[in-house]
Amino acid sequence: MTSSHSSDAAHEGSQASEPGIDASEVTSTSSAAARTGGHLRGNALGLPAVLFLCIAAIAPAASMLFNVPVMASQAGSSTPLAFVLSSVGVLLLGIPVVLFARHLSSAGGFTTWVRHGLGTMAAFQVGWLMLGAYALFEAALQATVGASLDLNLATFFGIHVPGGWVTYALVLTLVVCVLSILDVQVALWVMAPFAVAEVLGLCLLNLAITLKGGAAGHDLAHTFTVVGATQQGVVPGGWLGIGLSMGLGLLAFVGFETGAVYGEEARRPHWSIPLAVFSLLIGLALLYTWTAYSATIGVGWQQAGKVLGDVANAPGQYITLATTYVGSWLGVALIVLVMTSNFASSFAMHQAMVRYFYALGREGIVPRAFGRTHPKWQSPYLAIFAQSGFTVLVLLALSLIIQHANRDGSVIYALGIASGTQWQQSGGIVAFGWLASIVTMCLLVVYLLTNIAALRFARRKHRVQGVLPVLGYVVAPIVSSLLLLLPLASYVLPPLPGIGRIVTEMGFAPTPFPLSILPLFVLVWVLIGQVYAMILKRRAPEHFERLGTVISQ
Repeated sequence: MTSSHSSDAAHEGSQASEPGIDASEVTSTSSAAARTGGHLRGNALGLPAVLFLCIAAIAPAASMLFNVPVMASQAGSSTPLAFVLSSVGVLLLGIPVVLFARHLSSAGGFTTWVRHGLGTMAAFQVGWLMLGAYALFEAALQATVGASLDLNLATFFGIHVPGGWVTYALVLTLVVCVLSILDVQVALWVMAPFAVAEVLGLCLLNLAITLKGGAAGHDLAHTFTVVGATQQGVVPGGWLGIGLSMGLGLLAFVGFETGAVYGEEARRPHWSIPLAVFSLLIGLALLYTWTAYSATIGVGWQQAGKVLGDVANAPGQYITLATTYVGSWLGVALIVLVMTSNFASSFAMHQAMVRYFYALGREGIVPRAFGRTHPKWQSPYLAIFAQSGFTVLVLLALSLIIQHANRDGSVIYALGIASGTQWQQSGGIVAFGWLASIVTMCLLVVYLLTNIAALRFARRKHRVQGVLPVLGYVVAPIVSSLLLLLPLASYVLPPLPGIGRIVTEMGFAPTPFPLSILPLFVLVWVLIGQVYAMILKRRAPEHFERLGTVISQ
């Protein structure tokens, strides 16, 4: 017992020796494990493993095939420029993330970082938002994979199953649950091939278009300047169109932050996590910009708004490009890659969510049982069961949403069982859009709070001295926050009474029902979290103050 206590004290002391970390603000993972009955498997993931897990969470193939057409409808052939600007915003966000990760490694990720910058209450809300975001995102991704399987198996093989896309989604949820209980390296072997395949598929298509010069040759003047956003049929076009399309450009990077939750399982986390995160952001910035440019010249910059920006045809544009420049086999492969990409992303988001849940359970914020790990595989198995059960409930609830199309093109939604004539079950892709919007709003708030936390952390620890610290801790968070506010505004402002009419006249997309009520889900979730935090602070202050203090050596 004495030896164990000494080891824990030495561990906590080593954390306190990190620059800017106070001994009173940290607890070792071994001390926390002694209280809850288990810890994650340390030194299980190297740098490549963390990279693969992050790529799987981001799902680059799905992001490109569905985001680029919408961006092209708003910014025309200037879509590559929009990705350049989006990349700048995310890379600037990556700077404070890297700075935090160098000193604070924990399964709590953003919660731990905000705790040391803004305090316990802000950290609780970050953890609460991440918990809700990742919990919903798994269901969203399972819905879109289930919908894709239902459509393609019915179209090409005539296979129909009772329940349609919901049945496929429920089966995939069970698969993710079982695989997640196993060692974290099993998850790596499941997701890594998908991650590699989708990146290679995009690179192959980009290379073929680039070498052939597209439909009418290379063109930098209309793809990397605002000129390309002024073509006819592009709405709203111009700088506003580029700015709005940047929202989707930023969203294509969502998932990079999942690397933070592997801080206790990675080897040399103070080095590997920052390197993985920042190198991934740089790589994705190049891949996304290249993919947008290739698609634009592939259809011809004059046709970017009309052909590439035909949102209703997505992802058909890429299937046509693959067939034209490489072969029909790549078009088929891209269809498969979109499904596998989203499944791998659902698996990765599940892994991230249960680690946040585990971290909150270990610290007593949620029942401590969720802070336990499997005695053999050292996975947070109770958190895994809870997340899978929640996903099942969300999918079943979505299965009860039915819709009726009016003659004027509008859609009426209701709860019930689809009759198959007047009322049909809402599709999995539609459900994905709803849930993904809620998730995105939650994560954008988390990113903004992280930027603010970096500013406060630097000021508290007297780090703003010299040009590089000022750029890293002050300039980068401020500029990044300004860029992140744009997509958040595009979700929040249009539904507001009075203001909504003004911003939609400016060019922001209108948000008809049920899109108009989606921000309310985020607001209600935040309010529930605030009430729970106040109750926890009053009834168990020692647990509340421990939030975000468990740090790996």
